[in-house]
Amino acid sequence: MKLSAREKYSYGIGALGKDMICGVIFTYAMVYFTDVLKISAAFVGTLFFFAKFWDAVNDLGMGMVVDNTKTRWGKFRPCLAVGTLINAVVFACLFTDWGLSGTALYVFAAVMYILWGMTYTIMDIPYWSMLPNLTSDKSERDRVAVVPRIFASVGGSLIVGGFGLQIMDFLGKGDAQKGFSYFAYIITAVFIITIAITVTNVKSADHLRAVKEEKTSFKKLLHIISKNDQLLVAIAVILHLILRCRL
Repeated sequence: MKLSAREKYSYGIGALGKDMICGVIFTYAMVYFTDVLKISAAFVGTLFFFAKFWDAVNDLGMGMVVDNTKTRWGKFRPCLAVGTLINAVVFACLFTDWGLSGTALYVFAAVMYILWGMTYTIMDIPYWSMLPNLTSDKSERDRVAVVPRIFASVGGSLIVGGFGLQIMDFLGKGDAQKGFSYFAYIITAVFIITIAITVTNVKSADHLRAVKEEKTSFKKLLHIISKNDQLLVAIAVILHLILRCRL
């Protein structure tokens, strides 16, 4: 099955807002926490490290959820829509000035950052899981895969990475907090709109497979992990480092 240009570019444009959101977090979150919120760099580094470990676990769980999802709207689009809305709210709240300080600020930063990662996974896993299900033609899939990568580069690398600081400086007019907040609100709107285009127009992924698929259970997931020696070693190293950081 060959995809129409409408579905192909509707799928690709979703990566624009998605990677703008991701780009702000990966490029500017450290600066925002330490220079704007004045949170300890040691705390932020530990938080980022723990969040990465939790994301690895969270990704596996979300993959299982998507694999076992079955609705009248398909298995990908409902998770994509719900995940986008929740993540957009968390992202906007993260860069909003709530007037917090001291312990409350540290707790807020930790909870919101980890929550952002979890909710981003809710929409990111189904988005990329759609790709191999869009068409049964391998050559067509390869051509389609280029489209979201282009949009992702424009959103995450060019706009956010290349001009993010200038845009925030212009929006905030010298106030870093306002610059971050206004920039986050604009990106939140772009994120919701672009994913809405994907959810509305891309339906092939939910109708391609007619055969009955084997569902992945939590027990089977644990069995797969237990058989992966390299993954077990990586988990052990990460846990050891976390315990050393706490001590």
